[in-house]
Amino acid sequence: MKKLVVLVLLVAGCGFAGNRSYDWYSSQVNTPMSSTSQKVAFHVDQGESTEQIANDLATKGLIRTPEVLLLYLRYQDKNAQLEAGDFVLDRNMSMVQIVRTLGDARTEQVSVTLPEGTTMKTMAAKVAQAGLGTADQYLAAARDPAWQYDFLQRPAGAPPNLEGFLFPDTYQLDKGATAHDLVKRQLDRFGQQLTPAMRAAAAQPATGRPAESIYDIVRLASIVEREVTKDPDRAIVCGIFYNRLAKGMYLQDDVTVLYGLDKLQGPLTDVDKAKDTPYNTFLHGGLPAGPISNPGLASIQACITPQKTDYLFFFADAQKVTRYAKTFNEHLSQQQKYGLAPD
Repeated sequence: MKKLVVLVLLVAGCGFAGNRSYDWYSSQVNTPMSSTSQKVAFHVDQGESTEQIANDLATKGLIRTPEVLLLYLRYQDKNAQLEAGDFVLDRNMSMVQIVRTLGDARTEQVSVTLPEGTTMKTMAAKVAQAGLGTADQYLAAARDPAWQYDFLQRPAGAPPNLEGFLFPDTYQLDKGATAHDLVKRQLDRFGQQLTPAMRAAAAQPATGRPAESIYDIVRLASIVEREVTKDPDRAIVCGIFYNRLAKGMYLQDDVTVLYGLDKLQGPLTDVDKAKDTPYNTFLHGGLPAGPISNPGLASIQACITPQKTDYLFFFADAQKVTRYAKTFNEHLSQQQKYGLAPD
């Protein structure tokens, strides 16, 4: 601050010495560091002080004297605001131009698209490709037990991760954001999409299903999301799962077995179906141990309001049309007639 006070006195001086001081000050403010273009990446943290910004600019060779910038902002451009963000400055920019650029933050952003039905491991790979950290960092954030959201009420013994609640969407994050930042955005988005009305509806019995916890709704929706991709198939398939559960039938769903084997696609062999994992719905009754993907809003809504039918079986035929049946014999007959979708 002593240097700044001395500088103020010099500039405020009168006579020849005052003129010389003002000429020096004006040169500092208006003359670029270089006469040729030299691009420099520059970052301003949220909450960073003006003094620190001035020092950083000087360190990067963008201005000559930090105290002159402080003087300029205090007395000549009082309304200037230096924004947080990532910038590309140039050593042939004057101090005035630099101040204007830093006041107009156009933060570089990173985009990552995470489709419905994606597992957290697949999401982790996409996050790494987008440059938002490593896959391991994303998975660590998705397994962090410290997350506190009211919809993360999981039963005892549930897998200690966020599978099912990492809301699929396209996210835009500032360059420099972390995998942890993305996970928070996904959880925030899940909380926004799961409206109070949907939460209240899930907790009440409805046509075709009993009262359900959010966790069980998500478990079912995560299977539906992997099995069908359009309406009204989602609501019908979820209704079939509820029909089977009500009758004490095993779900016997291939995609749950695949998840337990850490696979994304089939075909499944009899040996695969005999492997005992918490996700093998051929060997274990009820729902799998946890969600097997991250479902979108349509599948979650379909499992809150399933369509009531008498169907107990379904499959995708060779044309990827979903076929439904009331009996196992009818189910087999349809498979022979229409063929099966390729794995």
